[in-house]
Amino acid sequence: MKPKLLLFLTLFFSLGLFAQSPVISNKLFSIGSYGRAGIGYGLGTEAAFPQSLNLNGMGSIGGRFEENDYLELATGLHFNPKIAGKESTKISVQARFAFYTTQGQLIGNVSNKSFGGITTALPELFAEAKNINGSEWSVWAGARLFRGDDIHIIDHFYFDDHSGQGVGIQHKNTKFSVIFTGSIDTTSTLPPNFYLNIVNGTPTLGLRNRYISILEHEIQVKQGYVKLMGEFQRLPSGIAKDATSEYSYPADYGFVLGAKYNKSISTKLPGSFNAISLRYGSGIANGGDGGSSRTYTTYGAPNLETNSFRKANSFAFTETFLLNLSKKYSLNAYAIYTKSRGASDSLNKAPDYLGKQMLFNRKQDISFGARGTYYVTDWFHVLHELDFAWRKDGTQDFAQMTKFTIAPTLVPTANRDVWERPHFRFVYSIAHYNQFAADNLYSPYLAQSGSKNWGQYIGVKMEYWIW
Repeated sequence: MKPKLLLFLTLFFSLGLFAQSPVISNKLFSIGSYGRAGIGYGLGTEAAFPQSLNLNGMGSIGGRFEENDYLELATGLHFNPKIAGKESTKISVQARFAFYTTQGQLIGNVSNKSFGGITTALPELFAEAKNINGSEWSVWAGARLFRGDDIHIIDHFYFDDHSGQGVGIQHKNTKFSVIFTGSIDTTSTLPPNFYLNIVNGTPTLGLRNRYISILEHEIQVKQGYVKLMGEFQRLPSGIAKDATSEYSYPADYGFVLGAKYNKSISTKLPGSFNAISLRYGSGIANGGDGGSSRTYTTYGAPNLETNSFRKANSFAFTETFLLNLSKKYSLNAYAIYTKSRGASDSLNKAPDYLGKQMLFNRKQDISFGARGTYYVTDWFHVLHELDFAWRKDGTQDFAQMTKFTIAPTLVPTANRDVWERPHFRFVYSIAHYNQFAADNLYSPYLAQSGSKNWGQYIGVKMEYWIW
């Protein structure tokens, strides 16, 4: 066959195939989004992009008004099956896209090759079928932000953040799920079963290749519920070509037990509540650091005699409430206490599996604070927040921060509700550090400014969500 004729036939059939491609006409589609952006300046620094006033290792715990730009887009496809004599099963497929940077601007005159380059992530892609054929059974599979309530004013998902890739099944108020965490080969710079994850400017360590079995049950009580939770985590053994390799390490495991009580409170305006939680994690499941509560981000150093985390543990307590006291004022507050230890016998620092890093093996986090919202008018609110935070790593003294923020806020939707968005805020924060924190630069802000007892931040911010 002549080359020209062959080319013609190829183009002809290709065009025919394209012509038969389906035209999108689906209307069962939804989109949701969360985002924040703005400008800020750290008074007393020369840094182009100011960092948080909070203490090192605590993320947004201590207040989140200085958070960097962030964007999420979540898309949903919804199926509407028709089953005679049955209530329709609710089926959805959801994908979520996240964009952030740990170095500066996210939007505007930046690119993924410039300073402040954009990091992209796909934290969700899952399908879920609820009330299958009108029954009380539901299933899901894929990757999802699998978590419950958060303490919004410190961006802390405090009890049951099981985000990851896995499967789950639910019958009435009982859920069973299996989650797999991410796997990244970073053995050249970190121990063979660790990866480095940086979100909101806080480095955290997490074990890889593990699977997590989760059992959750809710008991409905008057004006609220009690949630019971248990986890079992297992890390398979490392694989090496010979028994003497430094990348050989045994399998390890851990477990978590926890309980949470959430109660609605009757106030003049609806929506008030109180929530308290207790959680204990053992072994490799002792995670919860850097502002995150995820139990699979194992804390501390291993025991090099057993090459395991068998002696590691963590205890976490949280309390949070929202009181809509009147049409003029709402109060949202929290308290957190976390005490963690690794598997080493050291009270201070100990080496990792490869002897490349010295890791703190003990830590305590204490923080409490409150945000008040004064509704001057329907569309003009004055946010004001006071936070206290203490951090003790190893045998060091406590680092301590006290921070006050005032944020006059325009709310164009004109609704007196702490959850109303979008917000346009003018933000001013001032923080005081104790001498240990100042001398040891125990804050991202202090790392930019140098040793000082006072820090200040000023900015103009917007925040929105629509779901």
